[in-house]
Amino acid sequence: MTLRHTLILICCLTSSLSAQWTNWRGPNNNLTTGDEAFPSHFSETENVVWTARIPGEGTSTPAIWGDSLYITCFEDGVDTVIAFDMNGKRKWEAQLGIGTEGSHRAGTGANSSPVVDPSGVYVYFKSGSLAKLSHAGKELWKTNLQKTYSLDGHWWDEGSSPVLEDGKVFVAVMQQTERRDGQKCETYVVAFDKDTGKEAWKVERNTGANVESNDAYTTPLIATIDGQKQLVVWGADQLSGHSLKNGKLIWKCKNFNPTNHKNWRTIASHTIVGDIAIVPYGRGYAVAGIKMSGKGDITENSRLWEIQRIGPDVPTPSVHGNSAIILTDRGVLTAVDIESGDIRWTDNLPRTAAKYFASPMISGDRLICSRDDGTVFVCGLSDDGMDILAENSLGETIIATAVPYQDRLYIRTASKLYCIGGNS
Repeated sequence: MTLRHTLILICCLTSSLSAQWTNWRGPNNNLTTGDEAFPSHFSETENVVWTARIPGEGTSTPAIWGDSLYITCFEDGVDTVIAFDMNGKRKWEAQLGIGTEGSHRAGTGANSSPVVDPSGVYVYFKSGSLAKLSHAGKELWKTNLQKTYSLDGHWWDEGSSPVLEDGKVFVAVMQQTERRDGQKCETYVVAFDKDTGKEAWKVERNTGANVESNDAYTTPLIATIDGQKQLVVWGADQLSGHSLKNGKLIWKCKNFNPTNHKNWRTIASHTIVGDIAIVPYGRGYAVAGIKMSGKGDITENSRLWEIQRIGPDVPTPSVHGNSAIILTDRGVLTAVDIESGDIRWTDNLPRTAAKYFASPMISGDRLICSRDDGTVFVCGLSDDGMDILAENSLGETIIATAVPYQDRLYIRTASKLYCIGGNS
């Protein structure tokens, strides 16, 4: 299937898929959704349908299934899941045991976003707890990766979210193989049966990356490559494709850190369109377009393009038409042709000391960029550039990615969940 045909298929599926918001990347898994009619202008009071208080710290993006919206938080030292109805009323709260507090100023013990399917809600925390709950809030199963497999070797807070496919829940744990206190750790990818929570398979993923460069806070993606559905994992200086059945390595692409830098930990996740992966790397140093095909080491022939000094350190690239939309931590926006790597346009959001940690979300031809000082820009997109339609303030820190869903915009701040609606 060509890239053009893939993009057409995505557009055709958007309206039906957007009936749910199953993961932080949205219904198309690339930070895009349909043209939802939320207002571009809003504030702490203007065009606010409702707000709900969040009782604990967290930066996870909400997930939506049916008439429920799910978030995670770290409340009074406990890993917590909360379900709201679509009017902002709390339906239930589930506590999953003692959690682990965040250590980075922008991090918490509840950074990983929930994922949902018809049978339930799947959540993951810095403590290592991975659990499934029913849509009514009943705990169906729970396991702890740190108790079962390895201590936490990340220098900072967990950020990778679970992935659902083929009846399994996948989690990537890419971290130091030795902690600062000298204790040994594993770096691995693991799959569990989504209904029972039993391990389906586990494979080592030690790429030999340098100090802290082995740390990754990225979320894997599912892609069909050479006719085979695969789990594509990015982090620790390597992009790799794995069998959904047994986790076996199918291919790997290297050369993302040819001089073996220390501290090139990976935060921004990759984005996939068809069989092309858009891969940000080097702490904002560069972005590469990778053709995913073949077996074994595909490094030599896989690089379609590479652009230096436009890369994000934290926000994951999104997709608009046949362009990747790349937002840097400082608010520089660049549109790059997905196949050729040609820069279509570049522009800047207003510069301040604040940073962009949330990923850019696209709804139709509007782009939502949330800054960590509580400012949310809504921009109009075209093939030639972008225009700022509105600069909105919600008054407190925003780390989570915005969710445009069924004519509403849901934004999580440090202590509230906002539902934005009204006239565009």
